[in-house]
Amino acid sequence: MAAVPVLFSEAINLQQLGVPEASIKHGLTTMESDKWIICVEPSQVTMIDLRNGAQVTRRPIQAEAAIMNPEQNILALRSGTTLQIFNLEAKAKLKSHNMPEPLVFWKWSSPTNLALVTATSVYHWALDAQSAPVKVFDRHATLGANTQIINYKVSPDNKWCLLGGISAGAGGMVNGNMQLFSMERKVSQPLQGHAGSFATIKIPGREDAQILVFHEKKAEAPQEPPKLYIKEIGRDPSKGAPFGVQPVVIPVPADAMADFPVSLAIDQKDEVAFLLTKMGYAYMFDCHTGKTMYRAKVTADTIFVTCPQDSTGAIFGITVRKGSVFRLQLNGQALVPYIVQTLRDTDLALKVAGRLNLPGAENLFAAEFERLISTGQVAAAAKVVAASGSALRTPATIARFQQIPAEPNAVPPVLQYFSTLLESGRLNEQESIEVAKPVLQQGRLQLMEKWLKDDKLQCSEALGDLIMPRDAGMALSVYLRAEVHAKAIQCFVQRGEYDKIVPYSTSVGFKMDYTTMLSQLLFNNPQGALDLAKGLVSAEGGPMIDIQQTAEAFLSSNRIQETTAFLLEALKDNKQEHGYLQTKLLEINLIGGAPQVADAIMQQGTLTHYDRAHVAKLCERAGMWQRAAEHYSDIADIKRVFKNSHQMSSEFVVSYFGQLNREQSIALLKDMMSRGPQNMQVCVEIAKKYHEELGSEQLVEVFEQNRATEGLYYYLGAIVNFSEDAFVHFKYIQSSCMLGQFKEAERVCRDSNIYNADEVKAYLKGAKLPDPRPLIHVCDRYDFVDELTEYLYLNSLLQY
Repeated sequence: MAAVPVLFSEAINLQQLGVPEASIKHGLTTMESDKWIICVEPSQVTMIDLRNGAQVTRRPIQAEAAIMNPEQNILALRSGTTLQIFNLEAKAKLKSHNMPEPLVFWKWSSPTNLALVTATSVYHWALDAQSAPVKVFDRHATLGANTQIINYKVSPDNKWCLLGGISAGAGGMVNGNMQLFSMERKVSQPLQGHAGSFATIKIPGREDAQILVFHEKKAEAPQEPPKLYIKEIGRDPSKGAPFGVQPVVIPVPADAMADFPVSLAIDQKDEVAFLLTKMGYAYMFDCHTGKTMYRAKVTADTIFVTCPQDSTGAIFGITVRKGSVFRLQLNGQALVPYIVQTLRDTDLALKVAGRLNLPGAENLFAAEFERLISTGQVAAAAKVVAASGSALRTPATIARFQQIPAEPNAVPPVLQYFSTLLESGRLNEQESIEVAKPVLQQGRLQLMEKWLKDDKLQCSEALGDLIMPRDAGMALSVYLRAEVHAKAIQCFVQRGEYDKIVPYSTSVGFKMDYTTMLSQLLFNNPQGALDLAKGLVSAEGGPMIDIQQTAEAFLSSNRIQETTAFLLEALKDNKQEHGYLQTKLLEINLIGGAPQVADAIMQQGTLTHYDRAHVAKLCERAGMWQRAAEHYSDIADIKRVFKNSHQMSSEFVVSYFGQLNREQSIALLKDMMSRGPQNMQVCVEIAKKYHEELGSEQLVEVFEQNRATEGLYYYLGAIVNFSEDAFVHFKYIQSSCMLGQFKEAERVCRDSNIYNADEVKAYLKGAKLPDPRPLIHVCDRYDFVDELTEYLYLNSLLQY
């Protein structure tokens, strides 16, 4: 019988450490990382340092709940609606806050963020700022008041949130519901299931995939077995289809049909998922296929806390009341034999063994390779070798592929083999030499260069010797990486890379006449001249050549690129006396057909003494509207450039207004808005961001002059809840009514204490809205009942 592929052990027992049974349960005992376990007792908080021999520290702290930061000794405490965060090492309170409603769940979603869940909403409280908690989203209707929240996760890219909870279902079942929220799109997707988690996995042939792994169990179909879903989220559609597997049925044992998961933790190191249930079952899934690799009952007690250990891939769990802190970990030595002998899944065994480089499948790989190679399936055989780790990557295997005859007009089998290896990783020394031979013979130097750039080849003196007759520069790269210094210097001389010869020659005592060499190279080897000039102008102790004369010499040969490279090196200290040369550097690129180079130079911000007015005009002629705007200071010039604001990024446009004075901002905003609705959205963002600096009355006037009621509505809607200006409240009510947003008008009329009641009443009566409820609220709150009665009667609105 195959050994069990999961190692299970009890790390510590909380009761044995003196933690009372009543404190070992959800909400009172927390484990946010493999560093600490925190237990809240009636008159103290117990802290167990797992990385220091389970040392116990008890502090006389009165709190309802406590959780330790996953990385630092920073403790968060909760009593009622009061939250406090303390740095235990510094013995200092970092921040505190009173929540508007009680918390039902909280968790460190990252070392710098504390997630707070109330009966209605989810908040994030940043550790590294003095800000208050910020509401991220409202709880979905499927996670209503009767739902007990048991977990909350945030994706690695911080763009997705997953909130999970349980509630009583029909027939004694426990229903699970989750809410997947997109931080970018501000939308939620309800999921039926009990547990889920995010992870990042490596996918051969493409960048890593961010996946959501979750358990699904539909309440309306209790007879259907639960399923495991694995989906990539957040992938850019332009990069191709997202990774995913078909939903896989979870093999629930017959005696656990009423069981349900309490946690799904992912071993990021090995890319496997552990699902732990209330009845104590542990399931282990492969994150690449969704297949169940192991299932066993690991405890008879209820598990209420789990926590992954990133360094080892282990998963910790704590059982309720008894306080057993157990540790689950993949047993790599036994996994592949177990899959082969017990699961009898050869395909899964090969995939897992190759991906994790585990033992146990060597014979399978060898047999599969022989089967495929003997039947002429070259590509499939190559994939088997690539998937085998290092088991089959030998000179003998290379020889097998070399012996296979190539088909006419087809890629030779040995190159197919190397191509497959390159897709999954790096070639070893012998493979690198053998792949170079046919590729160099075919003259495909660009392919070799790409492999070297991507670090796909293992460099050696032998590989450099193969390349040297065809490309000294590429050979130089190989010699440098292989630390074959004598041959590297030989390459420098042959290639004329004098910028590299200087430091090398210094180390070996080699001397040169730099001035004579520069004059000789200037016309017959401009690149060599450039490299030498850059070295001379950056020489220790100051430039050894005249910067302006050298630049003019390059320009006389129409070498704009070399002139640019030289001046960038010569002017890197950003001295005021070099202002003319800085201007010249930008000018030759803006006029000479390389505006993107000038743009990159300005983006770096390392040169500041050039003629800004002159450069602004050149940028405008080149169609570089953002750069032109940055350099102009006269509002007439700015307005002219901003006629092209539709070609600027909205972020730039909004931030640009931050450098204008009030008069300039209003003038430019009027000009932008007068050119039509295409600028309305960005104008709204500008108004929202700078309303305090520009003044609400002037901004409202700009919107009204351009009949931009919708823009006015969105602008005022962003500030009305925080504004104490009666004008803002009145204009928001007015724009809401004009757009038919009567609910918003009603809300402000009902809740606001800021607006002028007479003014609002007069407007609402004159507007004769089909829905009089805004007017009803105003009149009711400010004792205009008689006028209201008359209005309702005259307008046949007595039903209200």
